[in-house]
Amino acid sequence: MLLLVPKYVRCKYDHTPRKRKLFWKGACIGLPFLILAFGTLVISVFGYAKGNYSYLLVTAGMLFCAVGDITLDVRFSVGGIFFGIGHLFYIAAMFFLNTHLFFAPIICYVILVVLGTALTIKYLGRKYRVKLIVYNIIISASFALGIGLILSGDPGQILLGYGCVALVISDWLLARNKIFGSSYAWSMISLSCYFGGQIMISAFPYLI
Repeated sequence: MLLLVPKYVRCKYDHTPRKRKLFWKGACIGLPFLILAFGTLVISVFGYAKGNYSYLLVTAGMLFCAVGDITLDVRFSVGGIFFGIGHLFYIAAMFFLNTHLFFAPIICYVILVVLGTALTIKYLGRKYRVKLIVYNIIISASFALGIGLILSGDPGQILLGYGCVALVISDWLLARNKIFGSSYAWSMISLSCYFGGQIMISAFPYLI
């Protein structure tokens, strides 16, 4: 991924043909999903995590996010819907893993929802305002529950938590780039958070 992500970001700025650009994007999307799918398959076949189906929810979440990532280039709003569904699967997995909610993630969630709503109203037009507020409500839950997993002390849950947090940060950076303009550096930071988060999430089944 350290080689794939910079190559893909460079393709966005050096007039690389569309087919080649899609190839590098597909490689960045496909690698984490294949790692996750293989781990999920092994767990399912050999029954290493009896009674724990969170890895299936995580796999579904990454699949929807992958579809969303591809769809973004065709129709941005539809891609956002797929990403929202993907995050809902991540949220379900984290609820499954969390036997109780920590106080800090709840406070974090409230702050993120209020702040995100205020910034959306301030900087974005009415056309997509409601959709983006709903999307922020969803990903804020993913971020807050990710913080809860990081605090859990379990290695697999910590990695999943960091991965979900990184995904949400990449979304906020994407919003920043849409509003204030992007550059190679900002795109690199945003996509490194996104694909780095996917890699961390893909390791989850191997640590159950």
